[in-house]
Amino acid sequence: MGKDRLPQVVAFHKPRGVVVSRVSQGGAPTLFALLPETFRGFFAVGRLDKDSEGLILLCDDSRVAQRLMDPGVLPKTYVVTVRGLPSEAALDLLRAGGMVLNGRKTRPAAVRRLGKAPRGGTRVEVVLHEGINRQIRRCFHALGHRVRRLQRVAVGPVTLGDLPPGHLRELQRAEVVQLLVEAGLWDRGHSAAGENT
Repeated sequence: MGKDRLPQVVAFHKPRGVVVSRVSQGGAPTLFALLPETFRGFFAVGRLDKDSEGLILLCDDSRVAQRLMDPGVLPKTYVVTVRGLPSEAALDLLRAGGMVLNGRKTRPAAVRRLGKAPRGGTRVEVVLHEGINRQIRRCFHALGHRVRRLQRVAVGPVTLGDLPPGHLRELQRAEVVQLLVEAGLWDRGHSAAGENT
């Protein structure tokens, strides 16, 4: 894959209240309306619901974007604030998988307790390898803990970092190569050479 064929990818910090759609829903602003004109033709890699916030990747190549959003291709990491104090037994249900949503059993998830939230509740890190609609919210609701805040902080090797809400940054060439390698779209044997071209 030559340098001119490497897709362009940007990381965007979606604010809460914004929909990942080209058409407004119920008057909510759309992610694409917030983007600079240069990036409005890009394709979103997956979605975040209106009440969630955090990292969304956008790509100028529709086929690459589709591959990157396929379930199980890249892990997605979330920091979740829930009401109350979930027991380890409850978190173990998320870790084990097997909860039924939309007729599908959830896959095992990596779950790590981060501690108490500033205004009460509990902060938990959740890493998913699938894409069931509103999965985290629905799973915690089933366990008796309403989600107060849900933020995606990483997609594969790309992290949100300190990118402010409503802002974006273009991924460096090495980051794009690493992303494609982890998604199985770039041969590892070419990655070092690709980063240096």
